[in-house]
Amino acid sequence: MVSVLSRCKGIGEPTPSRKPLHFRSSFGRRTPRSMRRALDGMTDPQVANWQYLGVTFKSENTADAREAQGMTTDGTKWYLCSNGTKRIIIFDDDWNRVVTVSPTDTIWDAWWNDPNRTTPKDDWGHGEDNPHLGAPCIHENTIYVPIQAPRGVWRINLTNAEQSWLHPSDLPENDLFPWVAIHPVTGLLYTSNHHTPDVLHAYDRNGQNTLQYVKEHNIPLAKTSIYLDYVQGGAFTDCGRVILVRCDYNAIFCYSSLNGHCFGARKIGSDDWDEVESVTVRPWPFHSNLASVHVFELDNDTLDDCYLRCFGIPDASRL
Repeated sequence: MVSVLSRCKGIGEPTPSRKPLHFRSSFGRRTPRSMRRALDGMTDPQVANWQYLGVTFKSENTADAREAQGMTTDGTKWYLCSNGTKRIIIFDDDWNRVVTVSPTDTIWDAWWNDPNRTTPKDDWGHGEDNPHLGAPCIHENTIYVPIQAPRGVWRINLTNAEQSWLHPSDLPENDLFPWVAIHPVTGLLYTSNHHTPDVLHAYDRNGQNTLQYVKEHNIPLAKTSIYLDYVQGGAFTDCGRVILVRCDYNAIFCYSSLNGHCFGARKIGSDDWDEVESVTVRPWPFHSNLASVHVFELDNDTLDDCYLRCFGIPDASRL
């Protein structure tokens, strides 16, 4: 039988600062509720052996592909975020378009009047440059779309169609909110600096119009073999990992969400790939394989194309 202590060694624990080690409280209560999942999440996911399988979705030379910033899933549908059209496009599993969601006038007014907006008011409106939508996530039938300029989150409740603008109580770094992800255990919202992140910043997302910064729940990121910069997307897994993707050049990273231990990183794509924008996690049959990790790529050409590219991993049950 595998001991808790032997598995903890897989993420470099316990460190001197975590002695004695408490399985839940030592990690900000981010430990998966299932002990089996928690221990599985401390094993080596063999990032170097993640296999590219192919393209599951593509949109070429369309308005919504223009500056598309990412795709996420809730296990039943797929959610595409287009910065070109400033909207969310929802697809079913057969890639039929179900519905689109655009910002209400109230949301546009909130962006326009946000105190963090530094662009002169006569310099932008409903165009492509600002506000800049990032890589979204979905949690409990609510979509969270990160916005850069101004910084914050556009929240869309799909149950009652309510939209709200969440203004951050604090911006500890520049260039935050290129992506957001909700931790599956704590429910906290995480994001990072785009350029050179060394920590994932935590926010309480449950305020009416505010994201409350909760620094004590931040997740530091350990050094890795590939320099971590230009981070475009992130996603948490059920076993307590967090996956990040970067562009220029395209690479994928896998960390423990308990303490930021890096399990591994690797370059992804070939010369015909352009800019990786986001990552999401879901078991998905692809031909005779099981795809678990899905990376969204934007091909910046005259009208833009976007592709959802899937990867199979050695032991998906432990992701």
